[in-house]
Formats: sequence, structure tokens, C-alpha cells
Amino acid sequence: MKYKYRSYAKVNSHLNVMSKLDNGYHEINTHFQIIDLYDEIEFKESDEIQVDSNEKIINRNNSIAETIRWFNQKYKVNQKFKIKIKKLIPIGAGLGGGSSNAAICLQFLAKFHSIQVEEIDNAEIGLALGADVPIFVNKWSCHASGIGEILGKRSFSSSKYLLLCPKIFVSTQSLYDSEYLEFQSSLNKEINSFLPVLIKENKEFEAFYKYLRNQLPFKTFKKLKLSGTGSTLFLENPSENEVEIFNEKIDKNFRIFLAKGLEYYDFVSDWGVAKW
Repeated sequence: MKYKYRSYAKVNSHLNVMSKLDNGYHEINTHFQIIDLYDEIEFKESDEIQVDSNEKIINRNNSIAETIRWFNQKYKVNQKFKIKIKKLIPIGAGLGGGSSNAAICLQFLAKFHSIQVEEIDNAEIGLALGADVPIFVNKWSCHASGIGEILGKRSFSSSKYLLLCPKIFVSTQSLYDSEYLEFQSSLNKEINSFLPVLIKENKEFEAFYKYLRNQLPFKTFKKLKLSGTGSTLFLENPSENEVEIFNEKIDKNFRIFLAKGLEYYDFVSDWGVAKW
């Protein structure tokens, strides 16, 4: 039997890095907004863990395979699946695709073994599988703090989002380790701490950012926000004129998506039935 699910992306309305913790992780304050851009994931029982995707970069050590191995170790089982991923969420772009995939896999495994995924501690999930994974297990747009595992007030925007993805892969760890990263002394919901770091650390992104500054009206350019650690930039509630400007002036090598904010997503309504 095959089981199919949608794995949704997110944008960060803001992302403040507050401090570095003794365990090497960083304390953040952010808002995760789920959007209706998604990957499609199919699970089928197998005698080995095998991951196939339309993206060549996906391999056996991706977030889904790691989640299965972690789950097997935690619950003393030996579950194996053949997984097919249709990637629509750009990889390494700050949209949470890998974390979302891991969260869907964890929810699927819990359901498969009649385990309540809500009983697994968010901190344990975050430390084992990635700081953004708890928010996708939670399924709601909301505020988050700690390393991302402390989920706060549910809050969402039904706004439309214009996503501009330049096909620049960004290593999250390299930005957290950067000498240019400055900690915020107080919450600022207008900024992403990683934008100035990314401009200084990544020459490709620096060139991309300068390109946009030259191509776009200043008012539109100043509205651009970075999602996560990048490299995706986005406009919230773009006007029709701004959408036209992006379509006319921006190099077609850059991927442009229009997405809508979601309050939450359904994991599955009918067990074993596709959600698309």
C-alpha cells in the first residue's frame, strides 16, 4: 500500500537571533508562516530505506531517511520504506523544505505505529532532527522561540506572498557560525538577522541582491524580506503592478512563486489516501 502526503513550506515573517547557547545552538525569536507551496511525498513499505526524487541532490542521507533511522532507534523498530519525493520547494532556500519533509515522515511513522506524535517532546525533535521540525509537526502558523522548539501564540496571515528564489544554495550552519552574525538585544519584528550576514558571506547572493536593487523600484526593493537563512526573498501582499514588474524585469533563471498564507495544514484526512 502507498501513502501520499503534502509537505508544506514556510516563510519567516521575522527572524531574530538573540544569543548563542552553551550547547552550541542559538536562541531565536521568529514567526513561522505556513504557505501553500508543497512537496509531494509517497511512502511504500520495503526491505530497505530508499529515497528517490526529481531533485538529484536528494540522497539516502536526506532528512526523511535520517528521520526513519532516528525513529527506528527511539522505538526499537526496524521500519523501512521506499520513498518518492516530488520536490517543488526549492532546496537550501530558507523555506523549510527539508524540515517539513522530516516532520511529515515523523507524523507518518507515528501514525503507522499508533503513536501519538504530540507526546514526543519538541526539544527532543528539534535537537535530533532540526530546529524547524517541531513547527511543522505542530502544523500551525505561530511564533516560536528557544531554538525553535518553544511554540508560542498561533498567528497567521492570509496574505499572498511573491517568492523569489535565485537557485543559490545556502548552508544554514555557515551563517550561524559567521563572524558577521550580530545578536539582537531586543525583539525587532521588521528584520531578519541573517540578511546582512548572507550579503557579506555569499558573493552570489550579494550580486543577486545588487541586481534586484538596480532592477526594482526603490519602494518595492525595500519591502523585500529574507526567509529563514535564505536565499529566498519575498514580498508580502504584492500589488498587481509589482507582480508585473517581477515578471518583466527579473531574469527568468530565477524562480518566482506566488503562494498564500495558511493558518494550518491537515496532515491527512483519510488514512492512506493522497492529500493532493
